[in-house]
Amino acid sequence: MRGMTEISFKTISLEGKELSFTKNLKKVLNSNKIAIVLPSENPELRVELIGEESEKRILSLSGQGLVREYEIFYRVRYRVKTADSETWGQENILEIRRDFTYSDSNVIGKEEEERQLNESMRNEAITNLFNQIQLNKK
Repeated sequence: MRGMTEISFKTISLEGKELSFTKNLKKVLNSNKIAIVLPSENPELRVELIGEESEKRILSLSGQGLVREYEIFYRVRYRVKTADSETWGQENILEIRRDFTYSDSNVIGKEEEERQLNESMRNEAITNLFNQIQLNKK
């Protein structure tokens, strides 16, 4: 996400759903001098953002049956179409996971930790998505 990277395309369209990280993804694309255009403007690369989801699972319990550890997931589904392709590529899924401990005695602190982990996972998803679309050649 930092600095400019050599990219094989100069125009892109972001289609589909507006995800929680779409605004930051656009900033990354703009900082790498990639123009975000409408699909009707025949971009070199089209990315369809299909959806995102978050999930939280109990990872472990204490002897008293209280939650001690959670695992959180963040998934983004997308697909890509190059300018010379007739059809969309297959749907791809980016998945990021994090574990964190939990304590009933520090609920506010643990809620903030979970919020920060979710934000970190969204930023990692942007980086991973950007890296994946870099691999698409014209």
